Amino acid sequence: MIGKQHFGQIINFLINVALGLALTAVGLSMAGAIQPLAFVQSFVVSMAVGYTICDLIPAPAWGKMFTKYLGIKNKLGCHLISTAVGGLVLITCISFFCQFVAVGGSILAVWPHALPYLLAAGYLVLIIFMPLCEHFAVVLTSK
Repeated sequence: MIGKQHFGQIINFLINVALGLALTAVGLSMAGAIQPLAFVQSFVVSMAVGYTICDLIPAPAWGKMFTKYLGIKNKLGCHLISTAVGGLVLITCISFFCQFVAVGGSILAVWPHALPYLLAAGYLVLIIFMPLCEHFAVVLTSK
């Protein structure tokens, strides 16, 4: 089994696989450029950027702090709101840097138009896959 000290890294990796697939599919479909090579390249960039950003920015913790500040006790409500806060920060950062790699200096002509769709897709992915990733990480790190 994998040590408990790697619990966060497992979740980070798994959620970035799911986010990478979704954000890549949405971004490329909006550009009308879904081709296998472009998809693989964008997915790899998304994984690298996403893993790094998720390691550096404690957005999920910010989301949980926000729900505590609001006094939300309902488990589903906490999940939906904390995921919205964390997702807003992470998806915005990940999509910005991935779009910057893809289009360079003309990012401000492209990214703001794609951001609402990327946020919606990313939020759905986080809502659905975060509990699954957490459960999978528990299974992998338990003895």
